[in-house]
Amino acid sequence: MKQKIKDLQQKFYFHFKISATQLDLINSHRDYCKFIVLGQARSGSNFLMSLLDSHSQVITYGELFLNPDFIGWHKPEYDQYLQTKSLISLMRKDPKKFLEKKVFRRYPSQVAAVGFKIFYDQAREDSRKAVWDFLQSQKDIKVIHLKRKNMLRTFLSLKKALITKEWVILAPRGTNYKPQDARISLTYEECLQYFNRMQDNMSEHDIFFAQHQKIDVFYEELFEECEQEIKRVQEFLELDYEPLKPYTFKQSSLPLSESISNYFELKEEFENTPWGIFFED
Repeated sequence: MKQKIKDLQQKFYFHFKISATQLDLINSHRDYCKFIVLGQARSGSNFLMSLLDSHSQVITYGELFLNPDFIGWHKPEYDQYLQTKSLISLMRKDPKKFLEKKVFRRYPSQVAAVGFKIFYDQAREDSRKAVWDFLQSQKDIKVIHLKRKNMLRTFLSLKKALITKEWVILAPRGTNYKPQDARISLTYEECLQYFNRMQDNMSEHDIFFAQHQKIDVFYEELFEECEQEIKRVQEFLELDYEPLKPYTFKQSSLPLSESISNYFELKEEFENTPWGIFFED
């Protein structure tokens, strides 16, 4: 009984906080920087969003349009209290109104930026696809286009995640950590298809958001020169600079030759193609 009362109190307080800002009962505003993180799965989006989420002036959400049957808030309280049938229906049938009323709403005055993630292939096959026209039409929404130079590593990471079911690492790997046996074989055809599709996606979305304020952030540089890159992102979002710390971590740093069972055969097949540079071992 005590736990039930506590849960009800938490739920009430959560909704009260949101209602208070919406009704301007506390000092709130809409004059903040709106942004999206655009990209492809396994390109460091969780790492980037966790860095931004550690900034005192930033509100970040996850893959809001990942699935038509739930809202990808990626925030415990929101996932618990804002998954009602009516709200999911609003997200599905009127994504523009959903974003205006529930995401890019009024926030406390200290909030300087609000954003969410969206991947190239999301919200494409049902009424949610209207979100893309809305995002393109709203020129005040800034775009962080997250890319990965080595698409072979992106594809490998995606295949491994599907096998191991490990999509997010919330603690650094210890020195005694032994990765799951996920050494896999990749075919030339599936790699080529993936490389071409990703190249097309990056080019098409650069054109799609050509009229927006946009920056490219590369996975490799974000990890290797994190402080410099995240400072550049903060400047782009017009934030007061803060040193940021992530709460997600890199999954694997094994050489490609130790992760792909037919690595050398693939390397030979791609040797005289534009994709040969991906075989960096």
